[in-house]
Amino acid sequence: MKIGLVLERFDPQKGGLEHWTWQFARQLTELGHEVHVIAFESAKPVVGTRCVLHLLKPSSSRLRCAADIEEKLRSLQLDVIHDMGCGWYADIFHPHGGSTIALWEHNLMRIPRWRRIRFWREKRYRELAEIEKRQLACEKSVIVAVSKMVQGHFKTLHGLSGGRIRLIYNGVDTDRFSPQYCGGFREPMRLELGCSDCETIFLLVAHNLLLKNAEAAIRAFSRLTVAGASARLVIVGGKRPARFVRLANKLGLSGRVSFFEPTSDVRPYYAAADVYLHPTWYDPCSLVALEALACGLPVVTTRFNGVSEIMKDGLHGFILGDPADVETLARKMSVLLKPELRAEMGKAARRLALEHTFERQTEGFLSLYREISHV
Repeated sequence: MKIGLVLERFDPQKGGLEHWTWQFARQLTELGHEVHVIAFESAKPVVGTRCVLHLLKPSSSRLRCAADIEEKLRSLQLDVIHDMGCGWYADIFHPHGGSTIALWEHNLMRIPRWRRIRFWREKRYRELAEIEKRQLACEKSVIVAVSKMVQGHFKTLHGLSGGRIRLIYNGVDTDRFSPQYCGGFREPMRLELGCSDCETIFLLVAHNLLLKNAEAAIRAFSRLTVAGASARLVIVGGKRPARFVRLANKLGLSGRVSFFEPTSDVRPYYAAADVYLHPTWYDPCSLVALEALACGLPVVTTRFNGVSEIMKDGLHGFILGDPADVETLARKMSVLLKPELRAEMGKAARRLALEHTFERQTEGFLSLYREISHV
């Protein structure tokens, strides 16, 4: 099958969508498919795949980029076009960020009223909304929702019929992310972090620390330290972390909360950690939460994370009803100071991840490809 994958940047060294697409392209080529990647940027060189890379000239206008994508795709004669959310010409639209309207609404939950007008007027959101409008207007296309939450958003907020929406949860590479791999890195990484054996490490990994609610994690962690808990909070990645560093210092947590730059391989941090925190305001189906589960870590997240749909509260970790509920978050973190409970939940977390492998997800997409292409 001749398959086109469309995204802004094709780069295995990045997290989230970029690495997911690289991994997906590699798996498709290994299964014998001809894969064409249409993007505006890429790693140099891109290794590990035999796909054909088509690099387009970037533009400051998302609308201009979408038009250029359409022009290129029309020249390639592909069996299936699978767009990750940046164009409007495709057979399958797979918005990893979910519904733009839903993202706005969840963002507004955390944004002060005085800033909301400015938020709505920002060019990038206006252009994203226009591109999404054109995507949904393509009646022959299929929308892939990565969770039931996202599926519901497209039905209720956009008026899409259920027949146009397919549910395919994100999958995780359970070989790359595993307790076996982490076991070899745990002691040296904890030593590097300066953590003793008796300290419980809570980990948060995010690009957008505001949306993933690092503030709640820091405030909840502060309550644990006041209660005398022997614990550390490690925050990895994130643009503009200064405000969160200031918050940690203000709460007297200097030396107890550590911030680290983004990394191409977060596995050593999973290895060092005991609990993964993801108190997000909105996440269609968090890849990092799935990775943490696969590594055998209990996960504390919110009902606004699509991964919570496959979790069972109290078995694989805990699911919060309100991202702003710092008191409940602190209470759940306190419960997870018990090593025996963490070990039990970690085993359940690993079993859950094994039910949602990357291979299983890929087969779901191939089934959809065969259905719509008749190849």
